[in-house]
Amino acid sequence: IAAILVTYFVQGALGLARLATTFFLKDELHLGPAESAALLGVTSLPWVIKPLYGFLSDSLPLNGYRRRSYLVLAGVLGSTAWLWLGFGVSSPSEALAA
Repeated sequence: IAAILVTYFVQGALGLARLATTFFLKDELHLGPAESAALLGVTSLPWVIKPLYGFLSDSLPLNGYRRRSYLVLAGVLGSTAWLWLGFGVSSPSEALAA
């Protein structure tokens, strides 16, 4: 039962994060609905090419590890991009680059 409660808690926290992102795009960057949808579509692009990451990590290990190095690299890059989006972005083009 604890796993179910944790799952619902995480889903709720993700919903709050999406809400904050939506308000940031609307209020701070002054993006319209179509521009916001396009930007959020770009942020979901890594999930689309996820199978390519699998083939890459299986065929080209980094530091002797097949997945661990790629997970750490992706986590660092993703965290950096979201921090940049939150603290260093003041225009829509910068948000797209983040």
